[in-house]
Amino acid sequence: MKLIIEGLSLTTQLLGTHLSVATLTAHTIRTTKMGIDFSSLVEYLKSEGFENTLSQRLLDDIPSLAMPVLLLLKNEESAVLTEVSFDETGQRKYKIQQVDGLSIWLTQSELSEKYLGYCWFIKPRITEDVRSELPEYTMPKAWFFKVIWRFKKYYYQIILATFVINFLALVSSLYVMNVYDRVIPNKSYQTLWVLSIGVIIAILFEFTAKMLRGRLTDIAGKKADLIISSALFRKVTNLKLQEKPISSGSYVNNLRDFESVRDFMTSASLLTLVDMPF
Repeated sequence: MKLIIEGLSLTTQLLGTHLSVATLTAHTIRTTKMGIDFSSLVEYLKSEGFENTLSQRLLDDIPSLAMPVLLLLKNEESAVLTEVSFDETGQRKYKIQQVDGLSIWLTQSELSEKYLGYCWFIKPRITEDVRSELPEYTMPKAWFFKVIWRFKKYYYQIILATFVINFLALVSSLYVMNVYDRVIPNKSYQTLWVLSIGVIIAILFEFTAKMLRGRLTDIAGKKADLIISSALFRKVTNLKLQEKPISSGSYVNNLRDFESVRDFMTSASLLTLVDMPF
């Protein structure tokens, strides 16, 4: 069993995602004293992102595109087949990858003596990279503002920072009012120092909040601008000729309207709208 597990581990290593012998052994179920349940390994490989099939196949019927292939041999041994070639006499020879990194060539007769007739096809599962997809492109309506809505967490943080900034802006007015109404008439210099330190701290917090708000606006603006620009470019390039507007000028103006809204939603001008309630 250990040799089969070693061959399986070597196959996954050649495919780019190495599963150690210890890991595979831990997920192996023994059916008899000397046998293993291959279905447990098949299911585990699937859970790790490998499409795999244990198939009965002749050596001549193993396609080269499916390599590396794990061959099951006698005495619970295995061999990782990586290449098939022909010698000078036209006979097949098989390249077997060793666990130590070396490889050997076996003739068809040598390999057939040990081969049980079963091979294990293993390939990494091909998954679509969702990072390259923009779901908004498939939406016929409201795709523009759906792009903006994807970055709502940034705008929520911007609104929160605006509340903090405007609240801290009241500190200076309260400071002046308390100094003239209470500190100066009573000549309370200790209170003046405490209020002054508090105002300085509030001003520093306000400055930090403004910097963070500007940073969040830049991040959201750059990301939204990139996606919207890509979406507009794709929609323009994929536009069929029969659907193209008769007036090119009006079509260009519509694109400019999109750019105007995009520039407003992705720039610091949006902060003016947020500050209006205050």
